[in-house]
Order: sequence, then structure tokens, then C-alpha cells
Amino acid sequence: MDPERGNNLVDLLDRCLNKGIILNADVIISVAGVPLIGISLKAAIAGIETMLDYGMMEAWDTGTREWYAAELTKKTAVLVEGEEILLWTFGSIRESRGIIQNWRPGYWYITNKRLFLWNGEMLFETPLYRVEALTVGTETYFDKEHNILILYINGGSIRIRVSDVIEFREAIEKVSLKKLEMELPAF
Repeated sequence: MDPERGNNLVDLLDRCLNKGIILNADVIISVAGVPLIGISLKAAIAGIETMLDYGMMEAWDTGTREWYAAELTKKTAVLVEGEEILLWTFGSIRESRGIIQNWRPGYWYITNKRLFLWNGEMLFETPLYRVEALTVGTETYFDKEHNILILYINGGSIRIRVSDVIEFREAIEKVSLKKLEMELPAF
């Protein structure tokens, strides 16, 4: 049987993550035939899902999930009466203070009444009826183009980054259109 020469780093990584690798090593250090130090090494290397499938790292997984759930409830925004969350996603808003510009991260919420960015404090908030227009643009950061959503409100513009700009824009448009239909009289 000839050895395969087509294997590469991607195949090795795929094997490691999906199937796992078990290493067992026993090392004894001796001087003049007298054993002085014994080392027994056992290691399992695999993706987290594979480890969990084999019953390994369950305590870590449970603890981590509980911690994230507790942190998420701390960061959950307070809703007003009758408000329902239609979409929420992680993202950021472009903030300008003089010559200093930066992206402030948080969770974007689209509700049946408003659009807001929350990260333990309210970073941005507007009722949906104040949204005048939405466009998708691109900006270059670190030599890479990123899609951004430009929200026009009160005669100005706000730049928003989320992972799926098109889905976010469509969700805002859908809610705004429903609001407009509810306000127009039926003929």
C-alpha cells in the first residue's frame, strides 16, 4: 500500500475537529538505570462538538452556557409596554466626536415601535416613523470593503454595521411599511 501524498493541513485540521486525535505518552527519566521521574501524558484533541459527543468537557460547556445566558440577560434591553422584538443582532454604530470617529458595538433591536442599539446602556434609539430613508453603502476598513446601512433620520445620516445588512434593511422597511399601512385610512 502506497502512502497518500494528497493530505494537507486542511485535511489534518478537518480530521482533528471532526473525528479527534488521542495522544498517549509515558515517559520515564532515569539516571544510571535508576528511574527518577515518570510522566504520563494523555491528550484528546478535537472540536468542542466532538468532545461533547464523547461525553468530554460537559461541565465546561454547561458552565459556559450558564455564564453567557446570565450575561445576555444583563444586556437585554428594556421594552416598553406593547413592544415586541422582531429582529435583534450584534452590530455597531459609527460615532463621531470632532475628529475622533469610532464604531460603538452593541445589540441592534428592531421592534414593532422603534429601532435601537443597546449594550447595557442605550447608544441609539429612534421611533420607526422617523426613518426617512435607508441605503446600503460600502466603506473600506483595513484594506477591506464592508457593507454598511446608512439610515437617514432628522435630516442627517447614521452609519450602521451588522453581519447581514440586507436582512436588517428589509426588516426595518417591513415594519415601517406596516406602520404606514396602519396609519392610512382605508377607502
